[in-house]
Amino acid sequence: MAALTLRNVKGSPLTNQEVDDNFNNLNTEVGLKLDTTSYTAADILTKLKTVDGAGTGLDADLLDGKNAASSNTANTIVARDVNGDFGASVITATNFVGAVTGNVTGNLTGTVTGNATNVSGVVAIGNGGTGASTEATARTALGLGNMAVQNKTAIDITGGTITGITDIAVADGGTGGSTATQARTNLGLVIGSDVQPFSNELTGIAAVNGTGFYVRTAAGTAGARTLLTGNSINISNADGVSGNPTISLISNPSVSSIVKTGSNGSGDVGQSDNRFGVLYGTSTSARYADLAEKYTTDKEYEVGTVIVVSMADAGAEGTASFDYAQRVLGVVSEKPAFLMNDEADGQALALRGRVPVKIAGPVKKGQPIVSNQDGRGIVGDHVNSFAIALHTNLEVGVKLVECVIL
Repeated sequence: MAALTLRNVKGSPLTNQEVDDNFNNLNTEVGLKLDTTSYTAADILTKLKTVDGAGTGLDADLLDGKNAASSNTANTIVARDVNGDFGASVITATNFVGAVTGNVTGNLTGTVTGNATNVSGVVAIGNGGTGASTEATARTALGLGNMAVQNKTAIDITGGTITGITDIAVADGGTGGSTATQARTNLGLVIGSDVQPFSNELTGIAAVNGTGFYVRTAAGTAGARTLLTGNSINISNADGVSGNPTISLISNPSVSSIVKTGSNGSGDVGQSDNRFGVLYGTSTSARYADLAEKYTTDKEYEVGTVIVVSMADAGAEGTASFDYAQRVLGVVSEKPAFLMNDEADGQALALRGRVPVKIAGPVKKGQPIVSNQDGRGIVGDHVNSFAIALHTNLEVGVKLVECVIL
């Protein structure tokens, strides 16, 4: 409605300007009104279709107050998309007639008439399924035996018997006969050539009484034998009935001699962690030539080093000689013939016998040897000489010379 200034409201005559404003407002209001000829039902419907009316309660896009949607959207009217598809959460109907193309996910309640492919899940037997998801479990659920999985050209029969059938031909895997004689003839088997004939020796074996091993005698008969124990030999299961025969030495064997096989110098008597007790004998022999014993040293010394008692190191029993004609404890041995205290810590020191000795300066066979500096020996006729040279070596430098320890 146009805005007008009224005299009875103003309480005084209107001015010319107020009168002009009233006429202008009336002209504007009348200009916006429709002609009577335009007030038809078709004209009003056309105008309503173009009105969005959002927020006014009048919306041409709404049907019963709901928008249309092709996707699975709550509180919308179903509409197809550009592909003719639409989405929905649950479709409820009394009957659904027509083909379903695509995947059905979820529970399908009701009667399905027609073919279904790619069905995931288990369909109960009462609903036309097998009640299983694998062939094996389906056969079990349906009570089907092994014959249910056989091909007609390849049938496996395990256990039981087959009766009342025609003889199976040789070409079909049978013998073509109903008696042993006829079967052998059809198969081309001749006793004595293809089949073992009757044997007196087999009969003889069958007639043997007792337990043991079968043997054939010169007369063609059979007999049973067992293994017998010998001197210092023990045998368990000698007849082989309770198990394989086991041959072993008794705990304290009595033998006239012990010999070995293998190469010379190989093989041990006893073990380092499981030794014999007392060894009794008339004589022994060895490949090496010195008698040695283990002593601790202040460091590891080379073979042939002359060792004296260590006075400076309380934790070591020996050290390399460091002066002329000292009292010698021993000489470092490489391969002692007899080693005492072999489980003790330290190095093997030769106390007697032949052993290489570090000698400084020329030496002649038969000369006495005394200690010198740096763990070496030197020629010297002294009360503390500890060895005699067994070879002559006139080199000036230090070298190993075989000597006999006194």
